[in-house]
Amino acid sequence: MSDYKTAIQSVFPKPVCKRIESAVQQHPKPEELALLFHDVAYLTQQAGQKGEDQPSHAKKRKLDDGAAVAHANGTSQPDAQSVDPASLTTILECKDVSFQIPARKKLKLHMVRDSKDARRQEIRLVDQKTSMLEHSLPADQIEHAFCLPVPEKQQRQCNFVLLPKPGAVSPSGAPCEQVLFTLNEIAPQEAISAEQKIEEGDTLVSIAERDLSDMLGKYGKKITRPTEKEFASAIPQSHRKGEKAWHVKAHRGTKEGYLWFLSTGILFGFKKPIAFFPFTSIDSISYTSVLQRTFNLVIAARDDPPPHQTDDAEEPEAKEIEFSMLDQQDFAGIDEYVKRHGLNDASMAAQRRAKMYNVNKEKKGDGEEGAEGNGTGEGEEESELQKAEQQLQDDEDEEEEDYVASGGESEGEGESSDEEGEGGEDAGEDEMDEDEVSGED
Repeated sequence: MSDYKTAIQSVFPKPVCKRIESAVQQHPKPEELALLFHDVAYLTQQAGQKGEDQPSHAKKRKLDDGAAVAHANGTSQPDAQSVDPASLTTILECKDVSFQIPARKKLKLHMVRDSKDARRQEIRLVDQKTSMLEHSLPADQIEHAFCLPVPEKQQRQCNFVLLPKPGAVSPSGAPCEQVLFTLNEIAPQEAISAEQKIEEGDTLVSIAERDLSDMLGKYGKKITRPTEKEFASAIPQSHRKGEKAWHVKAHRGTKEGYLWFLSTGILFGFKKPIAFFPFTSIDSISYTSVLQRTFNLVIAARDDPPPHQTDDAEEPEAKEIEFSMLDQQDFAGIDEYVKRHGLNDASMAAQRRAKMYNVNKEKKGDGEEGAEGNGTGEGEEESELQKAEQQLQDDEDEEEEDYVASGGESEGEGESSDEEGEGGEDAGEDEMDEDEVSGED
C-alpha cells in the first residue's frame, strides 16, 4: 500500500495525492484501487520522461521471464481480452505464493473478473513489494489445468499447472506462458476468496481449486487430478506410510522429473517447459531397455491438431520422446494404463483424435454428434483396412493348408524331385516323415 504513495507523490501535486489517498482508504477494496493509481502514476511518469528528450522507442517494463510490456506514448498495448482495471472484481487473492513458472519467486496470486463481462477473467501474478503486474493469463486461453500433489515432500503440498492454448496471447500482447505455482495443504490465513464461502477443514489448495474450477467451468474446462482408477504407483512412500504415490520418477535426457498418468493424457514435470501429451497427440507407446530393475518408455506423439482442422489437412509427423530409468515395479500399472486407453496401438491414433474433437466445448448435442460423425468416418476407414488385412491373412492360411495337404510340395518342387530321383528310398522316407508330422499336427 505504501508503494503506491511514493509513485503518486513523484507525479502528482500534494492536494491530488491527498485526494487519491482518501479515495483509496474509503474504497471497499483499497489494494485494487492502489494498484490502479500506481499504474496510472507509472504511465504518467513515462509519458513525461519521453517528452524530455528521451529516446523515441517505446519504454519497456521488463518481466523476470524476459518478456516485456511495451508502452508507446504512455499507454499499454490494447488487447480485447484484457480485464478493464476500473471494473476489476477479485475472485481470489493469495499472498506469498511460490511460483516456479514463468519465474521462480514468491508473488501474489490474483484471480480477477471484469464486472461488466463475467466471461472475461484473468489469473494475475503481482509483485508484492511494488504491486506491479508481472504476468497474466486470461482464463479463456487456458487449454489444460492440473492439481498434482508435490512428490517426496514431508509437508503436503500441491502444484497447480496451467497450460495455455497454442498461440495464446496475454493482454499485454506477449505470448502466454505456462504457469506453475505451489500451495500448502494448510488452513487459509491471508487468502481472500470473494466467490466461495470458506468452510471448516478448507485449505489453501481446496479454496484455490474451487475458485479455479468455477473460473474454467465457464469455458468448458476443468481441473484434472490423479486418481487410483487411472494410475497409482506400486512403490510405497517412505515418508508417508500407507499413502499412495501418483507419480513415476523418470529422465528425459539429462532432465530429471516425474511422469503423471492422468485421465486426459500423460504429463512430465516440473522443469520448464512442462510437457503434456494428451491422448489426441499420442500415436503409440512402447518400451525399450527393459531390464531387471528399470525400463524406458517411448511416446510417439505429434502436435495436437487444432479443433477446427479440416479433414484433408496434412497432420504433422510424429516424434518419439524417450523417458528412461522408470522403476520396474511400476511397469505393470503403466502397461495396464497404456492398454486401457489403446495407446499401444498406432492404428487407433487417428480414430482417437477424431473422437476427441470438441471434447471441451460447452455446447453439447450437435457438437457431440459432429464429433461422433468424424470418428465414424475414421472408424470406417480403419474397419476397411482391418477387413483387407483379415482377407490377406485368410488367403495365407489357405495357402498353408494347400501346402500341407500336398505333402509340403508345390507343383514346381514335385517335378524337381521326380527329376532328381525316380522314387528313391530316401525321398519316400522323407515324404512319410512329413505326412506323419502333419498328421500329428
